[in-house]
Amino acid sequence: MALSDAEVGRYARQLLLPGMGEAAQVILREARVRVTGGGIALAPAMYYLAAAGVGTLWIDDPDEVKPGAGAGFALGPADLGRPRGAALAEFARRANGLVVADPFRPGSRPTALLICGASLDVSRAIADEARLLQLPHVVADVDGQGGAATSVPLGAPCYSCATRPGLGAAPTAEGGATVGALAALELILLLTGASLEPRARRIEVFRGTPLMRATTRQPGCACAGPAAAGLAP
Repeated sequence: MALSDAEVGRYARQLLLPGMGEAAQVILREARVRVTGGGIALAPAMYYLAAAGVGTLWIDDPDEVKPGAGAGFALGPADLGRPRGAALAEFARRANGLVVADPFRPGSRPTALLICGASLDVSRAIADEARLLQLPHVVADVDGQGGAATSVPLGAPCYSCATRPGLGAAPTAEGGATVGALAALELILLLTGASLEPRARRIEVFRGTPLMRATTRQPGCACAGPAAAGLAP
């Protein structure tokens, strides 16, 4: 289905970008993305997905809003005590009235995941779930004022293959904003097919400088199953 006049007006500048256009915008509109993990990058990532026109956002964050919990610009004092998923969904709808944003409900069927884990263990567990469900996903890891975004298309080397120890610095709001925006962009490129090769990649940001590398499968990893045959090294 073609874009409406309201959608063309809302996304006019985005439609002019290389690799985008109306067909890519329709793909974004039809996408159903589960944003999960509870980490500091979640709110910025969700905001950029909404602004870009991802049609359905499901926020998987059941905790209550607490003071200093890391939602940053998305939540205010009036949200204290509310479920974070509901509060962030409301924020996403304010960012773009053309998208649907709701708390994630068990049984919902996303087309992709954006994982913003509060820790590497959380990210790894959710990414492994996404791999088993054969859902493309991007993982945002915040490390101090930087971090990394890892893109995992179907059949690609998994998140566990791609990760390596960082500095272990406490995540900051600056790091969450940087990595959240980068991870959202990576997922948009993955959904639309607009990303340049390699699609399976990890972009690390250190002291404001990004470094991209293709991910490779580690010997003996469980991700080297039938779904990966012929799709990724």
